[in-house]
Amino acid sequence: MASNVRITLAHHLTRDGADLAPGDEIEVPHHEARQLIASGYVAGADPSDPEAVAKALAPEPSRKQLAAKPPADKAEAKPSA
Repeated sequence: MASNVRITLAHHLTRDGADLAPGDEIEVPHHEARQLIASGYVAGADPSDPEAVAKALAPEPSRKQLAAKPPADKAEAKPSA
């Protein structure tokens, strides 16, 4: 699988000369995401929990899909009496 995965870091990481902090989101190749998960570097992805690993590796919806999604309906404010 050659697609990229967006992950959130759980620990500091130096990658391609950049110092990344916990909470930073990065996009990495699928195989690298698997390595980072197995090493415990991905926030919320327990390497011993297959469901958490699958969720971390799941592709994000494309920007086109997000743009096509209608905004959530907001409840209309009713004037107070």
